[in-house]
Amino acid sequence: MILKETPLASTDSDYIKWDPKFEIGIPVIDEQHKKLVELCNNSYQALIKQRTSGSTWEQSLSGTLHECVEYVQTHFKDEEKLMAACGYPGFQEHKKVHESFIKKIIETSHSFQGAGAGNSAFKFVKFLYDWILSHIAHEDKLYVRSVLEYYRQKKMQGSNQQSS
Repeated sequence: MILKETPLASTDSDYIKWDPKFEIGIPVIDEQHKKLVELCNNSYQALIKQRTSGSTWEQSLSGTLHECVEYVQTHFKDEEKLMAACGYPGFQEHKKVHESFIKKIIETSHSFQGAGAGNSAFKFVKFLYDWILSHIAHEDKLYVRSVLEYYRQKKMQGSNQQSS
């Protein structure tokens, strides 16, 4: 992933560039991760737009923030179902990281008021970037082996049942 050296420097660029090397090998989760990157880029673009439109930080980011919270909750539920189904040993710790992230997003949404709102908006986009980098590129890769083994076993069971 590439972080822009000067955030908000241009009106036609993304904050994060998706790179296939960040794929974890579980197609449904990889697609959801791409969507999370898109949401971070949407937040970045909303901040750029705010500079030229004269709208407030809250107006610029409220829709993006709401979409982010909704999508993240769906994504986390999907990930957690996979981890639980495959018996991933780090499931409870991973779930706590998810809960912490949701709490942070909700707290951030309450900080988009008053004189410090602009600073909060910048911090929010930076937080999304940092989280995407660490969570998708590192933490999610920890459960991949368990999920892929689970899929392999299910596939073998399915083919054994068909040959019986």
